[in-house]
Amino acid sequence: MGERFVLTVPETVTARFLVAARTRLVPGTDCLRDAVGARGVGRFAATMLESSQLTIEPVMEITAELKAQLHRLGGSEDRLRDVLGAPRHITVTATSAPADLPRHAQAARLTARTLAAALHGTAADLDTGQILPPDKAPPTEPEDFALGRDWAPVYITLEPEDATRTRAETAGLHRFGLPEVTARHVPYANMLTAANLVRALAWQLFAEQTAHIRRTATTGPREIRTERPVHENDVLRFWGAPARASRPSTRVQLAWTDTPCPGCPASIEARPADPDHEKWWAECAAAMPEQIRTPDPSTP
Repeated sequence: MGERFVLTVPETVTARFLVAARTRLVPGTDCLRDAVGARGVGRFAATMLESSQLTIEPVMEITAELKAQLHRLGGSEDRLRDVLGAPRHITVTATSAPADLPRHAQAARLTARTLAAALHGTAADLDTGQILPPDKAPPTEPEDFALGRDWAPVYITLEPEDATRTRAETAGLHRFGLPEVTARHVPYANMLTAANLVRALAWQLFAEQTAHIRRTATTGPREIRTERPVHENDVLRFWGAPARASRPSTRVQLAWTDTPCPGCPASIEARPADPDHEKWWAECAAAMPEQIRTPDPSTP
């Protein structure tokens, strides 16, 4: 059967957002329940608000965890000023059983965006370090879920101990009860290949996790394959795009590595399954799609 890799399904999953408000007046929970809508994700958000699984709390103190999350926020100087210089900050936190993923995160983001729109403020995703774009109409969330809709963006940075190599790593997978996924020591020429490789593996792990939870309704340790094939179609499914006749797959070996994610003990590293790394990166490039990003099929 081969070596196995052990993950743990947590008892609860948590999604965190921040609203930077221009006013100190905050609408009550009843108003928010009405504002998020009565269908789909909105109805789920309203139910979570009523059950206190989705909480809206003013920031009274900048904790060490929140400080680390704010430090990771990225965006233009103006957008960062809108968030960090706001007179009031409010956290939107969804905590629920893994059976509710990914709905809990969708509900939290919809609520944060709705609250930001009501307060003429700005919403930020604390799990990914992204400031959300402003809404020009009443906020909505797509019913169909895809990781590529800013749920697990991939960041490319220099390796701390080797500036001649790069690292590609997800941000946001931990709110779905998974470690982040990374590719390390990546040659500059393979940065985009590494980004797609990480997206492909993130989709695989997310799909396996949700299928396991629906099948067993259990939490705790579960085993997955240590070595596995990764396909072009895994990347397309990450974006929510239709699968197509796939290119030959590449194989990766899973291992644990460090991560800059606040509160995350480690991330899953996708390592070459071939000792000849140059040959492996060439095979990986041939297996991944040529485009960097697939357009959102829900966009007209």
